[in-house]
Amino acid sequence: MATLSPDQPERRRPRNRGFANAARNFANRVSALPGFIPLTASGLAAIVLATITGAFGTIAMAYPARLGFWSLLIGWNIAKWIVWFGWRVRRPHDWRRAAMIGALVINLPLPLEIPLALRLFGIRTAIDPARTWIEAAAISATLFVALFLARRSSRREVAIPADTGILFRAGVRELADVHGLRAEDHYCRVHLGDGRSLLVLARFADLRAELAGIDGEQVHRGAWIAAAGMDGAVREGRAWRLVLGDGTRLPVSDTYLSAVRARGWLKIKPKLGVA
Repeated sequence: MATLSPDQPERRRPRNRGFANAARNFANRVSALPGFIPLTASGLAAIVLATITGAFGTIAMAYPARLGFWSLLIGWNIAKWIVWFGWRVRRPHDWRRAAMIGALVINLPLPLEIPLALRLFGIRTAIDPARTWIEAAAISATLFVALFLARRSSRREVAIPADTGILFRAGVRELADVHGLRAEDHYCRVHLGDGRSLLVLARFADLRAELAGIDGEQVHRGAWIAAAGMDGAVREGRAWRLVLGDGTRLPVSDTYLSAVRARGWLKIKPKLGVA
């Protein structure tokens, strides 16, 4: 027993460390989601609005209790949505499916959550499940339509016409053909889907602005990769590299690592670019 007892803490540390790393990685992935800030901000706005207006009959509650109730109920459900998206979203096209399924999964326990939340403030009342689900579905639909339109509008504002930009003058006729960018001093190396590359005299930030409407991710202060061009990820020492179909490896810096991890790209093994 005296011999085994000193070893016991050592056996537990790797498990604890593994759990801590997994939790930290998940938190980084969640915080890197494009919808994290809008969803949180909309939740806070909903708490304020529901408290002031006394939504759904809560006007009879005292103001402090009303604020506490809506903060608890909406805050809890926003947290569920964030965790759900962090779990289900790996690529941009996952958002729609995750939102549709989440509208069922997240709202399903509401008829139980609302009475429990009210009891914490000394109120006992019966809840009509059907009416609760209908109202929750309407709120969810309105929220996600608003977020979708806001995201689409912001993309239109930053988009630069393809036939007037630097890339067009360099010979790129379709922005979707660009699979990667890499800054090289005062130039940028533009990697195309057909395997060709162009050396363009331009600032990296200017080319990134032209590609704002293309699904992709900045992975380094001087590197960008399109989702369509991502063949996989490889580890070089302690650093990560994302591989294009032609074998080009783009570096991933610590600053952008969480965003890359959130897309699930680090789990993809190269198939075309690396043997």
